Amino acid sequence: MKNLSKTLCKSVFIAALGLTAICSQPYARAEAPKDKPGTENARISELDNLDFIQMLNSVETGSTSPLIQKFQTKEGKTRLLNGKYNPKGECTVEAYRNKEVLLITIPAHLLFAPNMTELKTGASDYLSPIRRYLKEPDMYRVMLVMHTDNTGNEAYREQLTVDRVNTVFDWFVNSGSDTRYLFSYAIGDSMPLRANDSMDNRDKNRRLEIYLVPGQKMVDQAKKGRISF
Repeated sequence: MKNLSKTLCKSVFIAALGLTAICSQPYARAEAPKDKPGTENARISELDNLDFIQMLNSVETGSTSPLIQKFQTKEGKTRLLNGKYNPKGECTVEAYRNKEVLLITIPAHLLFAPNMTELKTGASDYLSPIRRYLKEPDMYRVMLVMHTDNTGNEAYREQLTVDRVNTVFDWFVNSGSDTRYLFSYAIGDSMPLRANDSMDNRDKNRRLEIYLVPGQKMVDQAKKGRISF
């Protein structure tokens, strides 16, 4: 499980993404003896220290981008949109970052009761499909990003997203998933989708975003001309 330490970086302008965001540092895993440079454990340790935006851009796709875009588009349409995240429902699946990243958005009310940090009955239905993307180490870098609205004081909002994203992370641990390439971030209310001026808008701002970011293994396969997953 990741530790509950957090550092916020304020008002970072990300030209490559065309947005202004407030991003949080990830929750570092428990400290362990340093591994030799170049090993997988050393690479994972480095990834743990990346913030939200850095993780989104942690793998350079280069000339493999068109093939990765094609693969991700097919994965999103044939598996995610035809499954639990059907666009006619409350969840959404979008192509992100030049169509290389898949972004799944799950409203918080499907996972948690109001002000609660324990998963609701049935929440696993929305999380279970993501286990697929953790089976092959570094095929994907899976990001769990928790958001809330502006209700309550700042300390409460930040702690709520910390506790909720750790609950989701723990669900994957307890389900037997390989969580080496699973990374969690608590954003609080700093990246709303809509103005917090109505019950409906606040409900949409309370959400879990899951980013399926191509890992180094996907890029390596794409360099050989074929992605197999």
